[in-house]
Amino acid sequence: MQCPECQFENPEGSKFCGGCGQKFDLTCQECGANNPAENKFCNECGCDLKQVIEVSDQITETISPAVSPSKETIGTDTPSSTGERKHVTVLFSDLTGYTTMSEKLDPEEVKEITSRIFSEISKIVGK
Repeated sequence: MQCPECQFENPEGSKFCGGCGQKFDLTCQECGANNPAENKFCNECGCDLKQVIEVSDQITETISPAVSPSKETIGTDTPSSTGERKHVTVLFSDLTGYTTMSEKLDPEEVKEITSRIFSEISKIVGK
């Protein structure tokens, strides 16, 4: 059993990696429940966990250890995909009166005003 984090080869049935100490458990793709590595089906919803193991093993063999994905980030619907999930934060803002202002002012003036606004907003978001 190869560790998805450090690629250390562990004996079958290991609960923790002998190379990095990573706990071997499976996160169900359907309900998010943690399951022991030896489970074939999720303890919470009964989802087939074997699909997650097979996909993880296929990807681990084709990707270098430095970028090896964890089991939580692998989709089960396309076994050949090597994508990863990332958490992002999206900020949306609405400038009240922008349309009216842009109709009355020269485009260069509108750009200058909005650039100043976004500059100040960027400082606040950065903090």
